[in-house]
Amino acid sequence: MSALLSIRDLSVDFALGSWLDIGARRQLNILTGISLDLAPGETLAIVGESGSGKTTLARAILGLQRTSGGTIRFEGAPLAAPSDFARVRRRTAMMFQDAVSSLSPRMAVGEAVTEPFAIHREPLTDRRQTARDLLAEVGLRPETASRFPHELSGGQARRVGVARALALRPALVIADEPTAGLDVSVQAEILNLMAELKDRLSLSYLIITHNLALVRHVADRIAVLYLGRLVETGPSETIFARPAHPYTKSLIAAEPIPDPRRRRADLAIKGEIPSILRRPSGCVFHTRCPIAQNRCRTEAPALRRGDPTHEFRCHFADI
Repeated sequence: MSALLSIRDLSVDFALGSWLDIGARRQLNILTGISLDLAPGETLAIVGESGSGKTTLARAILGLQRTSGGTIRFEGAPLAAPSDFARVRRRTAMMFQDAVSSLSPRMAVGEAVTEPFAIHREPLTDRRQTARDLLAEVGLRPETASRFPHELSGGQARRVGVARALALRPALVIADEPTAGLDVSVQAEILNLMAELKDRLSLSYLIITHNLALVRHVADRIAVLYLGRLVETGPSETIFARPAHPYTKSLIAAEPIPDPRRRRADLAIKGEIPSILRRPSGCVFHTRCPIAQNRCRTEAPALRRGDPTHEFRCHFADI
């Protein structure tokens, strides 16, 4: 089966203004060497701390961020010209992290969920009925269409975001922290809703999150991003059962466990993520890694495989 989305050796650089006194460097590297595939009907989670480059990657896929190298293909066709990305935006949808602020405060919910039809100049015979149908699809009552964003709870606003994303029946939905700011019970409801819609509408998801626990039961595959570098990718069950990279192990160890006797203090991430302006040499994780050795400080690890579907970059991974 051919990939719905295929990324090869993608790089993103930002131009630096002269006010930043960092010597001769005038390009700030955000992403380097990103290679990923997303199959039709698959859920891929991009996991990493804030500042790892997750949102920049999503923006590059949608053509909202200029790339510096590499290729992106969507449904088999390369994305290069602005017209290519216009086609992609018709076949993709974005669920934003802040569901309430992503909705116009001056626009009623019914108008918001049908706005994609106007943006993409798609015909719409009955806007009100379409809005009611979309809201019903995500478990909201018809009268929600006449309400405004400030009248919604966090869970309702998130469901409205899902309804708007589904309006044009996209092939791919990019969800940026889809459960941010929600109670645990509401988080489960939203994830269950997304899973049900994925099966019923044959959707693919790209979920962006800092929380591995969030995607334990919903992601088919996981890609772990650290300081703009992919450090591990593989099937979800493999990542949780046999994580190879120390950063992945630390993220899993950070998952809340009711039994304090099972917590792994030795795997806790030490310190703060370094500034991307001062990215560490060698392995980018070595400044926080519990097993780092001298080699890690000077030599970037090559790509290794635990099996054909599990890849990671670590000199001393125990696989």
